[in-house]
Amino acid sequence: MNILELFYNVVAKEASTGRVDCNMMYNVLFETKINNRFLYKSPEKVKENHSFFIPTLEIKNIEEFNEVLLEYYEKSKIFYKGKINKEDDFDKTILTLLWNNATEDDFKNPINYIRRYISFLDKPFDLDSEYRNIGYSDLLESDIEIALKEEPIHEETPYGLYIRSTKEGFYYDFPIIRLGIHDNKAYIYAVQQDKIKKEENDRNYEYQKKIHRKLFKVNDGFEKETEIDNINNPENLTGISPSALVALSICFSKLEEMGIQEIIVPTFLPVRYNAKEMSFIYRRKSMIGKGYDVEKVNDSIHDLIEKHEQIQRNLSDKLLRNIRRIEYNFENVELESYPYEYDCNSHIRLDEYSDCNNKLLKEMYELTKNKRKIK
Repeated sequence: MNILELFYNVVAKEASTGRVDCNMMYNVLFETKINNRFLYKSPEKVKENHSFFIPTLEIKNIEEFNEVLLEYYEKSKIFYKGKINKEDDFDKTILTLLWNNATEDDFKNPINYIRRYISFLDKPFDLDSEYRNIGYSDLLESDIEIALKEEPIHEETPYGLYIRSTKEGFYYDFPIIRLGIHDNKAYIYAVQQDKIKKEENDRNYEYQKKIHRKLFKVNDGFEKETEIDNINNPENLTGISPSALVALSICFSKLEEMGIQEIIVPTFLPVRYNAKEMSFIYRRKSMIGKGYDVEKVNDSIHDLIEKHEQIQRNLSDKLLRNIRRIEYNFENVELESYPYEYDCNSHIRLDEYSDCNNKLLKEMYELTKNKRKIK
């Protein structure tokens, strides 16, 4: 079976049921249309009693779609060699997990989406997996190091920007920024703390506590207002992550250095969202099948789904608050649109750096411009 046959006859077909078997089962759910006619539509039993938003992959030019899909596969097969579990079906996993990171708009324009991910397989920055010292922070009393590392296939992007402070062999890891660059635009999919890395070395504990306290300097000079109406008000901008602000400041500085003026932030990825909810549904079926009380199981799963929806809202809101706070602090950053105002994404304008009204964020931004000495 060739790659196109594998995609159309197996991956797309199984995705319409929400379960794609790559030896490891993935909860990937979407329907497929070719030239406005359904190739695969999800069975009604998939939709019953669930709040899934089921995206439809709309293939309008099959020749061009096939061409870019094959190009993505060929490039991915090199990039992910040795990075996919040996037990998993390598080719099928590549063709399946590609769709994890697609927005509603991406499913409507899959050719553009695949081209973007082909670009993402190239390094977004001239960095390596080994940490590079970019300068000394007087305010954190530490060196700042950055690295660009290849990510596993289940992450949002093939590369992640890693940032840490270090002093006398101790480390503080900032959130990882998962991003890619296409058509001179930067796409930021996630700003996430690596929990395993954060907790892996107890001897860093005292140093981490000191850095954590110093990071609250990002609030110096920030003026609060009393009314809270929505995410636009400065009062809401106190609900931010100081470590994420530092990471974004360094990332934006690197992007500006490259001449990037547009940053796009996708906030809702339906396949990823559905996958979590589907795992709760399958858990419910399993527990009922084992004889657990149906009413108690249903109540428990209902609570989990509600909690999942709240977490999704909080994650989206927090990322937007962090970006709004960067806009508040930096004169060269402007949030031009929120999700669904223009399309599914947030759009950020990044102009030439002029000034920042916070000392710590200003110091971080200017480190990447080599304006500060390495100690």
